[in-house]
Amino acid sequence: MKFPILLFSHFSAIKSTYICQNIFYMNKGILSFFLAASLFLIPHVSLAWGAKGHGLVAEIAFHFLDDSTQQKVKKYLGNLTIEEAANWMDDSKSNSYYDYMRTWHYMDIDKGQHYVPSSERNIITVLYSAINELKGIDKMKRKDIKRDLLLIFHLMGDLHQPLHTGYTIDKGGNTVNVTSQNFASNLHSAWDTQILESEGVSLEKCLKVYETYSPAKVDSVKKINVIGWMNQSRSYLDFVYSFQNGVLDSTYVQKSVVIIEHQLLDGGLRLASVLTDVFKNFKGDVSMNLNNRYFQNNMLPFFIV
Repeated sequence: MKFPILLFSHFSAIKSTYICQNIFYMNKGILSFFLAASLFLIPHVSLAWGAKGHGLVAEIAFHFLDDSTQQKVKKYLGNLTIEEAANWMDDSKSNSYYDYMRTWHYMDIDKGQHYVPSSERNIITVLYSAINELKGIDKMKRKDIKRDLLLIFHLMGDLHQPLHTGYTIDKGGNTVNVTSQNFASNLHSAWDTQILESEGVSLEKCLKVYETYSPAKVDSVKKINVIGWMNQSRSYLDFVYSFQNGVLDSTYVQKSVVIIEHQLLDGGLRLASVLTDVFKNFKGDVSMNLNNRYFQNNMLPFFIV
């Protein structure tokens, strides 16, 4: 299945110039410069929402990466830790400049319906595009590599939280109020943060789950298949909504912990798989000429936002 590689611009001057059109073709090098440069300008703001889960996905991935790949990834993340990289997209929510990224974290689909490929900016198209673009890493500049890594680090975690691929009617559980013995929140937040933190989900516990995986299971999990990952998350939705009268009892919470640990582990293994695939034959930065044949023949669609 193929999706367009989406790049985005957020400059009002460009918007006003091209207001009559929806999709344009623009030199990839120039457009990437504006988007990627913005990643280095935003002040880093620490937000607690979902931070532990995203950090765990990154930690699990690095647990399974060889030293060489770890060092290559850290080189392009610059002064960010892997936990900070995994949370960058959430941290950026405090800056209204990045409001255009809000729809990139999820993909709501009506119950009983299936994903229909489109050019809309959502977790599927953005994650697929970032992974696909990094297949040409030897032709990319450092700032563009960092941009795509930040997207992948975060969205890999989001995609493995079932309610980030939830139902349109309740906005992925955000409008469903729930209570448990330890917290009161909405259903989405319960799965993002509350259950994970109240039940002490940790790296060590997730790695214990790995010990139950057969080699064949590990190989299956690590296959790069964005749509397959989404379908796996959605397969848990029947259970996610199986509580009664808004109460998440102890049985529900304990079963949720099992799912969360498996999903965090799978997300980490898959992030490691993507990073390994990206850097396996990559030697280092490549100087790029905006006028060379590569750019002349690779004009990519983008959306004015």
